[in-house]
Amino acid sequence: MRAAIICVFLLVLSTTYAEESHRPKAHEDKLADAEHYVDGEHNPEHDHEAFLGDEKEEFDNLAPEEARKRLRVLLKKVDSDKDGAITTEELTEWVKKVFKERSLHGVEKDMEDKDTDHNGMISWNEYIKGTYGETGEDDDEVKELLQRDKRRFDAADGNKDGSLNKEEFGTFLHPESSPEMGDVHIAETIEDIDRDKDGFVSLKEFLGEYTEEEGAETPEWVQEETKRFNEEYDKNKDGKLDKSEVKEWILPETDSIMASEEAKHLVTSADDDGDGKLNAEEIDKHYAVFVGSEATDYGRALPQHEEL
Repeated sequence: MRAAIICVFLLVLSTTYAEESHRPKAHEDKLADAEHYVDGEHNPEHDHEAFLGDEKEEFDNLAPEEARKRLRVLLKKVDSDKDGAITTEELTEWVKKVFKERSLHGVEKDMEDKDTDHNGMISWNEYIKGTYGETGEDDDEVKELLQRDKRRFDAADGNKDGSLNKEEFGTFLHPESSPEMGDVHIAETIEDIDRDKDGFVSLKEFLGEYTEEEGAETPEWVQEETKRFNEEYDKNKDGKLDKSEVKEWILPETDSIMASEEAKHLVTSADDDGDGKLNAEEIDKHYAVFVGSEATDYGRALPQHEEL
């Protein structure tokens, strides 16, 4: 499991984009992974805690039989070939779908808030006013943020009409999930992490806020990420990552990889007969693993009463 950035696509973007869009997200995720994986093993309790916010109590208090009932309905959708068994491939495709839907979470609400002329499009001026209010552009910090946002806005504006429709706005909010936004995503990653502003990412910058304390044992994730930095990403062995090496680092970590990892975890956790797929009885028995997983968006993708 690639622990350092496995959760990068799981960060829920707030409707105030300016507060989140400029954080070095890849390294914030190490803190989440410390709870997500304990001693190298997947921690299902963290799955149920993560990303639910105020909704967590609802799913924690869901009666077992009610959870099983909802899960049975949901898993009929996952079983794409309708053979009564769930394969790793089917689970992978389903989790990718959940990831895509989650990435668009909040886009409609954000558009509604910012689309002041109600034409279904977000112009650059609407975005500025809706995000920064009346803050003066002569403020150096705001000016820097605006430059970054404009670069991303222009890249997301596929038809170059000066405004973003819903799909383009979703791409703007989530450049990490859009191949055509690769260059922007790479540039933003370097800018976020490159504290000495030399245009490269050093190992220290790669490890984020971690500071080694004298006499303290080096955390396992630091050892793993240092090894990965040196052996996988630093191709020319100069001790730092340039743009092409950063691309190798962040772009392969797509929703496909994460969906595959989660699907394998679920099958391994519930495949009691060892046939490599899950039948209804196994899923029913291990319902709690699914309710607290990415396959159900931590419970949120379970069918509601009207769908049962």
